[in-house]
Amino acid sequence: MADVIYDLIKGVPFVTARIIGRERSFTGRFVVDTGAAMTIVRTPRIDALGYSAKDATALFSTESVIGKEEGYRLSIPKIEVLGHSLADIEVAAVDLPPRYNIDGLIGMSLLSRFEFTFFPQKNLIRTKLL
Repeated sequence: MADVIYDLIKGVPFVTARIIGRERSFTGRFVVDTGAAMTIVRTPRIDALGYSAKDATALFSTESVIGKEEGYRLSIPKIEVLGHSLADIEVAAVDLPPRYNIDGLIGMSLLSRFEFTFFPQKNLIRTKLL
């Protein structure tokens, strides 16, 4: 079990995640988004890890309040988020609008691997790997 403090910005929970690629890694700001089916990483971040559309396992498309988003799915070796480390994670690489200033979304494709509880008065998420 892990307790993770999140930043609440304009009512949206942000956490830090570390994405580990084949050769490089980065630490970024991600929105915890229970309304997103897939975990999404901004395409330039994926590119910086040494991946490209050539590494795609499938195309990706979704519609959201900001419009239709398209990209591709790929598997990354590891992600460290919400107090846990998970291996072989499928994410979607998407060109998110720069005005949002986020590195991606932690969606249900990843969140479904946890039991989790939000404690909004404490800006805390308690997680347990299933």
